[in-house]
Amino acid sequence: MYLQLISIHGLIRGESVEMGRDADTGGQVRYVLELAKTLSKFPQVEQVDLFTRRIKDRRVSEDYAEEIEQLTPNCRIVRLPCGGGKYIRKERLWPHLDEYVDAMISFTRREGREPALVHGHYADAGYVAKEVASMFGAPFVFTGHSLGKPKLDYLESEGWTIEQANKELAIEQRINVEQDCLAVADLVITSTRHERDHQYRDYFRDGDLRFEVIPPGTDLERFFPYYEYDMPSAEIDERFKQARVRMNHDLGRFHLASDKPLILALCRPDRRKNIGALIDAYGQSNELKAIANLAVFAGIRQDIETMPDNEQQVLTDMLLAMDRYDLYGKMAIPKNHDSEYEVPELYRLAAASRGIFVNTAFTELFGLTAIESSATGLPFVVTENGGPQDIEENCKSGLLVDVNDQQQLTSSMIKLLTDNMAWTEASTNGVNRVREFYTWESHCERYLEVIDELVDVAKPPPTVRSPLGRRIATLDCMLITDIDNTLLGDDAALESLKEIIHENRDRMGFGVASGRALELVNQALEDNGIEEIDVVIASVGCEIYYGRDRVPDKGWASQLRARWRPDRIHEALDPLSFLTLQTAEHTQREFKVSYDLDAEADADDALALIHEHLARAKVGYTLVFSHGTFIDLLPHRASKGKAVRYLSGKWNVPLNRVATAGDSGNDRDMLMGQTAGIVVGNYDEELSTLKNSKTNKVYFANAHCAAGIIEGLQHYRLIEAPVTM
Repeated sequence: MYLQLISIHGLIRGESVEMGRDADTGGQVRYVLELAKTLSKFPQVEQVDLFTRRIKDRRVSEDYAEEIEQLTPNCRIVRLPCGGGKYIRKERLWPHLDEYVDAMISFTRREGREPALVHGHYADAGYVAKEVASMFGAPFVFTGHSLGKPKLDYLESEGWTIEQANKELAIEQRINVEQDCLAVADLVITSTRHERDHQYRDYFRDGDLRFEVIPPGTDLERFFPYYEYDMPSAEIDERFKQARVRMNHDLGRFHLASDKPLILALCRPDRRKNIGALIDAYGQSNELKAIANLAVFAGIRQDIETMPDNEQQVLTDMLLAMDRYDLYGKMAIPKNHDSEYEVPELYRLAAASRGIFVNTAFTELFGLTAIESSATGLPFVVTENGGPQDIEENCKSGLLVDVNDQQQLTSSMIKLLTDNMAWTEASTNGVNRVREFYTWESHCERYLEVIDELVDVAKPPPTVRSPLGRRIATLDCMLITDIDNTLLGDDAALESLKEIIHENRDRMGFGVASGRALELVNQALEDNGIEEIDVVIASVGCEIYYGRDRVPDKGWASQLRARWRPDRIHEALDPLSFLTLQTAEHTQREFKVSYDLDAEADADDALALIHEHLARAKVGYTLVFSHGTFIDLLPHRASKGKAVRYLSGKWNVPLNRVATAGDSGNDRDMLMGQTAGIVVGNYDEELSTLKNSKTNKVYFANAHCAAGIIEGLQHYRLIEAPVTM
């Protein structure tokens, strides 16, 4: 099997992993790295590629600009460009994701093998994964890690407005994409039962959507028990020993009595991590201050004043609390640590002192740090809300607490620090049971068992070569254009364009993409004397035909049939008073349900309500809104743009050599990404956002209709010489 994993944000590398650098570099980075590397060790896996964004930015390491990084003989990190080279946080990546989809499809085509499945991690990668999977007819696996709806609930409890959350975090777009992913996913993998039952609780999902709880593992070569340092026969990497010395020295700068047990906390400086609860509990307990030192490693920082507001506030509050409780000599707040060698040594140093690990987050989706600490023999006191419930049940290596109950938090820490038998039992259990329940080998064994069943049923659609197949496969470039108000509308310019197409017939293919049904497309082409046609994309992208005989592409139809539920669309939308089902001949097709929007309705409010009703119906779909009134619902794998990308891959014509021309909203997705997009001068206002966006490469012609197409072909140098009209 060839497996594709996707984690978009870009700060992923095989060595010196920068966990805690910012909000995008949490435990999920280590998760995808270990998953990819371990999967590649299994005999049924031929290749694993972990896809992320390529970054060329002086603010980050040059490692992130390397296109291919080999992790194991058959496992790579593949970095593809989108949105320029600068590092930007994941909430700012949404406008660039179609570019990434195209880049990933092109890369996969060049490699010459198709994925057995595509697995997206987080909502942004989920979007990319579902698009790429649909292009290759592969199963789509989704892992949300953290989800938008619970995050929005938390933000609103903190006083945020929806407008603020959208501006800063694009939260509603994220939630909508998560809902779309759940509508079409073949499998959702979660780390804990709590994640499955609570995080996804408020999303609409089909009753037969498969969820699998597969807890991740931990790297036992890094998180070995603390007592191995006392065993003369142990062979310990010098880099761990050096890290141990560094961390000892770093802690020694803060602690006056370095022989005391250590209370250790490791987390990002995020309000949800609730670091203040731990400092308050420690600072207000004379017993804790007498028996133990405190060390809080809250991310990586250079200058607090240059950090984002959230992180700046958390770190400032930590310093103020340290001063308030006069914790100088008792509390350490080092500025830097690396995840590769220093974090494991911090756990072991704390365990060797018979200390504890503490996590007071309001909720913890999984609780990877509790597993890591347990693996080294360091007992934990962690939040009872979330994934740690499973960890405590499996490992019996610590205590769960209500982090809002300071007395319970304080007494739990004191118990493990003062009860020698309880500490020893929790420490021993952790070392032994993590190796039973939380290894990457066991995770991947279960993972492969589950996906084997998916791969067995996901047979690739039959490839039907049309009579024009040989011709199309040898073309240098193609023009795919909308008909109404793009190809048609200027008779003189149309004649010039027809002449260009004829003169370049040996190297340039020609096709149309229309919202019309095939019968109406044929009539329009015949009426305008257009005969040299290679491809017809009809009904807003849900039908593809070839040549004069209009041979249907049955492979495309086979792809669209999967998970298409028009009955649910009718049940959800037919009752809406502002929608009228179109009744004209040919408007309703096998893969298209079409409505007219009431002229008096507010389009934004109507579309939001339509999306809400379709989400409740648990249906996967593509919605195309055009000319301010037409609403077409298609299978999630269909649209003009997706049909163009399918053709590009099937006939091996590079996307940047496919010119696409249009004038309205139903042309939008075929104009974006890596295609040579052309918007003619008489375009609808619906496309104006593409003109003002710095993220798209679409060419806006001055000339109208066919003259604008010719202008665009000249711009992209797909025709050799200027044409006089």
